[in-house]
Amino acid sequence: MGKDYKIALFLEKSRYYGRELVKGVVEYSRSFGPWSFYFEDQFYSGDKRKAAIPFLKKWGVDGVVARDFKGMQPLIELGVPVISALNSGDLNAVVQIETDDKVIGRLACEHFSDKGFKNLAYCGFSNMPWSGKRQTGFIDAALSLNSNTEIFNSRSSARMLRRDVEYRNIAKWLGSLAKPVGVFCCNDDRGYDVIESCKIAKLEVPYEVAILGVDNDPNVCDLSNPPLSSISLGIKKGGFEAAETLERLIKGEPIPSSEIIIKPLGVVVRHSTDFFAIEDEEVAKAVSFIFNKLPANISVDDVAEATNLSRRALEVRFRKSINHTIADETRRIRINNSKKLLRETDFSVARIAVMTGFSSTPYFSATFSKMTGLSPLSYRKSCRNS
Repeated sequence: MGKDYKIALFLEKSRYYGRELVKGVVEYSRSFGPWSFYFEDQFYSGDKRKAAIPFLKKWGVDGVVARDFKGMQPLIELGVPVISALNSGDLNAVVQIETDDKVIGRLACEHFSDKGFKNLAYCGFSNMPWSGKRQTGFIDAALSLNSNTEIFNSRSSARMLRRDVEYRNIAKWLGSLAKPVGVFCCNDDRGYDVIESCKIAKLEVPYEVAILGVDNDPNVCDLSNPPLSSISLGIKKGGFEAAETLERLIKGEPIPSSEIIIKPLGVVVRHSTDFFAIEDEEVAKAVSFIFNKLPANISVDDVAEATNLSRRALEVRFRKSINHTIADETRRIRINNSKKLLRETDFSVARIAVMTGFSSTPYFSATFSKMTGLSPLSYRKSCRNS
């Protein structure tokens, strides 16, 4: 049994990010505590924090985990360790939980590139530093692929105060873009905005505009019409690491870093990006055939027969269109399907190998490890611990 520390949490349980952080903190507490908690469910409120200070002092609070939008200074002045979630300013007095934003941006670009998109765009918030970092990661990755990126940014308050105007502005911007276009949005809320704006602009999702968000918040992604694809983050793992860091700070022990980095886990594909933007009609037929026929055991000859080209001609045009071979594309889709099963089911590795069309479990495991850098079981564990 560990010491019963008294921890104050100022996080929003109404939002997926806050709920997952709380889960991670609670998981650590159950393993190494148990701790006692003071919890305020809030997002932008600073007044509640100020009102809580007298109680926290009397209670003998040992540490704090809080969103940093407003009211951080009174918490810092308590003189106890403070962990700041999603830093949006310069708070040198606290340890900060940060998302790996440039990697998130690169992953988004890779997702659209894998689907053949040459026209790319970014929609974010001009007043959020993390949005700017995701934009930079996305643009840098696009430039490495010789693709340009169109940008739409506005303040986050615009969607809350005048959403009708905001949607019309986004719709006008979307209408000006070359099609088909892959639009990476700074988070799922922004992805929802773009989907709704497409309706105003009378643009079809995903056939004219494919849309990708961040956070994989089921309440937002599944409410979107069509459902929103999103980058899943290891938020719960970040909460666990925050609690571990907080305990070390309370004990006066050194910590390895003043930042706790939340890594992206991968793209969860829903209908908003379920489309291949391929200009070559025969290559598009081939990719569609592969996608629809798997996990059946199909050969390159089978794929060629689904087109009006010879095998050799298709292979040349395939590589020219999407930068890899037909066999590579088949393996990529099989591995993506296996990732989904590893994340969302308890099926054995052997069963998943069969379900995704691999000839044997060892071949599946070797291919998975080569393409992801993790064994199937290690990948599943990383997802469950996130």
